[in-house]
Amino acid sequence: MAVTWDDGATIQYINAEEVSTGNVGFIDTADDTPMTIGCVQSDWTETFVGTIDEVRIYDRALTQAEIQTAMLGEVTTANRPTPPDGAFHEDTWVNLSWHSGDFAVSHDVYFGENLDDVNNATGVSDVFRGNQPDTFYLAGFPGFAYPEGLVPGTTYYWRIDEVNDAHPDSPWKGDAWSFTIPPKIAYAPVPADGAEAVALDVRLGWTPGFGAKIHTLYFGEDFDTVSSATGGPPVGNPTYNPGPLKAAKTYYWRVDEFDPPATHKGDVWSFTTEGTAISPNPAKGAVGVEPTPTLSWSPGNLAASHEVYFGEDAEAVKNATKTSPEHQGTRALGDESYDPGELALETTYYWRIDEVNSVNPDSPWMGNVWSFTTGDFFVVEDFEDYNDDDAAGLAIWQSWIDGFGVDDNGSQVGYVLPPYAEQTIVHGGSQSMPLSYNNRDGVTNSEATLTLTANRDWTAEDVKELSIWFQGVQGSVGSFVEGPAGTFTMTGSGADITGPADEFHYAYKTLSGPGSIIAKIESMQNTNDWAKAGVMIRETLEPGSPHATAFVTPANGVVFEYRLATGDNNIGAASQQTGITASHWVKLDRSLSGVFTASQSADGSTWEPIGANATANIPMGASVYIGLALTSHDAALTCEAVFSNVTTTGNVTGQWTNEDIGILSNASEPLYAAISNATGAAAVVAHDDPGAATIDTWTEWVIDLQRFADQGIDLANVDKIAVGLGSKSGTASSGGSGVLYFDDLRLYRQRNAGP
Repeated sequence: MAVTWDDGATIQYINAEEVSTGNVGFIDTADDTPMTIGCVQSDWTETFVGTIDEVRIYDRALTQAEIQTAMLGEVTTANRPTPPDGAFHEDTWVNLSWHSGDFAVSHDVYFGENLDDVNNATGVSDVFRGNQPDTFYLAGFPGFAYPEGLVPGTTYYWRIDEVNDAHPDSPWKGDAWSFTIPPKIAYAPVPADGAEAVALDVRLGWTPGFGAKIHTLYFGEDFDTVSSATGGPPVGNPTYNPGPLKAAKTYYWRVDEFDPPATHKGDVWSFTTEGTAISPNPAKGAVGVEPTPTLSWSPGNLAASHEVYFGEDAEAVKNATKTSPEHQGTRALGDESYDPGELALETTYYWRIDEVNSVNPDSPWMGNVWSFTTGDFFVVEDFEDYNDDDAAGLAIWQSWIDGFGVDDNGSQVGYVLPPYAEQTIVHGGSQSMPLSYNNRDGVTNSEATLTLTANRDWTAEDVKELSIWFQGVQGSVGSFVEGPAGTFTMTGSGADITGPADEFHYAYKTLSGPGSIIAKIESMQNTNDWAKAGVMIRETLEPGSPHATAFVTPANGVVFEYRLATGDNNIGAASQQTGITASHWVKLDRSLSGVFTASQSADGSTWEPIGANATANIPMGASVYIGLALTSHDAALTCEAVFSNVTTTGNVTGQWTNEDIGILSNASEPLYAAISNATGAAAVVAHDDPGAATIDTWTEWVIDLQRFADQGIDLANVDKIAVGLGSKSGTASSGGSGVLYFDDLRLYRQRNAGP
């Protein structure tokens, strides 16, 4: 594991994979207080019990790639650049230097002004500067790259590839680093350009341009006047006090830099003092805004009410009064919102909020004109408005209605415990909807339904497509095939059948009451000495279910194991007989009273108990699962085993079904979307790919709305939308379970045909 700290920001890694982020403030005690590793307190209480090795402390925050190489014990790429990556370098020449990778004999140097050019360069590119043994490179001098000097205001990029012709992995491509020569003009103004709610006693500041000796500052209330001004007073320090300012006023300022003999005219910056409305939502200049927004803002500090102006013409909104058509009414203090209704797609809108206080002689205070541009889609659902306040009806499962309490619907929306929505696997924004499906035990369909409260007219703005983004999980790692008749080849992965939760592949039928199962394990691969292939009876298909298992291993004989209650630790090697490998027979009996007996045989005729403790009373319901189990005992490997002579006794029903247990995987249940009006049947469209549920990357599903209209749906007044998996799709469904994530359901104009 690794933890990086960079000015408060922390990232935690396990096996070089990021697992969490946060902020931690460290205090330098400036004394000899010891640092502890492997315990919580410095007095050595609450210590870690185990072995810790390879402890390293770095004087900088490593990148993820560097952690990966450090974990492997090697640093193969160039590292620790000087100037540091992203730094400002105040000179027109540079001495680039770096630390070598562990195996480097020489270094390929790339240097240029374009990130892509440098990052993608090869030995024949213009930015390739040669191969050299030294770990430094000069630029900005005659005879070197950029002989006329580096140019102020320019960002330069460089890359070092480590070379060792005797090593098969050479060369090792380096990261593209950068540094910037500061511009000649002033930059980084304080307040920032366009800042709002600036204090009336603000003191202006800026970063001087490269080489600047004296600054000339221009300040005023008119952009054109400040932009064209000349002959201003010189300023020695990069700060300026403009004196008391007016509330709710926009000011403009400019700083020219004098670097004898040249004067470098600066940009015109602006800020608005406190008193105006601030913090517009959508943010000023926002693009891709949904066409049904609710505009909001924060009030100015003197406001008692607000006047709202809105329209498609910037000048008209800027100059509007209360008698103008752009005036949208008055809002009381505390009601800082405005609903403009459904807007046109791909259109720029302008709005302004004037702050009013009738007891103040300076009222009203005219606001800035803000703008936003709508996107090219209507939002049907983006899952961003849900939270964990189920008491207020805001949980995701309170709007998307699932199969809870419905016998023929195997779906579950969200998670049992907060956060209810998915907040890591997302396509856009910060949340998506996890939809678990369970089409087993007589259930053939899983569906979640949303009743629409907005965007019910699916003909507006000539929209033609429904877009649904989804992500599934890879299909089952294991498999189960019969051939020739009576012989079954099974593959399976999984960490083990052990602990409080199992990971394995299971082929099963249903047993009611007492019964037994016999199988001959003809062969099995040795993915681990404790790989397991055998017969199993378990209460449920959940990973932590009670079970009884009799199995053969590659190197530890035949073994009887079981779990007494859900979530308990597995009783590992409860009874064992060593010196036996496949091919071999195993048998598991369940009595009417719930006593399980595990037996083994070399010939399928003469049976002996598996060791001295081959029976156990394991409480289970009357209906259980009975079948064949296989785990590789190594989640990174897949084991194969061959079973034959499989027989059962008792009330065993159903066809063979197989799936991964405890291994995250999706059954290939057919995916569909359905919409409906307030009355009448729903229209269903199935995804063309029957294995869509096993696509494990975010995928856009585009549906032509005409496919719904052809089934009798009135697209001008859509009442409900549903997504689901199973028989309702109209496609053959084999049954199974899994989870699908949905995000960003949208309506577009015609773009392209989808599945």
